[in-house]
Amino acid sequence: MSQTKRRSPEERLAELNKKMEQLKAQKQRVRAQLNQKERKDRTRRLIQVGAIFEKQFPMIAEWELGKVSQLASELDKLARQYRERNAVKREGDTQ
Repeated sequence: MSQTKRRSPEERLAELNKKMEQLKAQKQRVRAQLNQKERKDRTRRLIQVGAIFEKQFPMIAEWELGKVSQLASELDKLARQYRERNAVKREGDTQ
């Protein structure tokens, strides 16, 4: 029979350290892939939203970004007011 060589604790520790480093590298690769996918998804979403707004408001294609930002702020205010009015109406309906 062949004898299997028993590894010393130092050898086992070295082997485990090597495996840990490999797993860390693998984890980094997976995390990088996930981050890249999230960035691509966000970029796609931003492009789609921009295209929708440009379709609905063709004139904004010619505006400076500051003016577009101002329009977005005004739309946000209107949306908040709309939500608040509807929330008050719903509260009134339940009483």
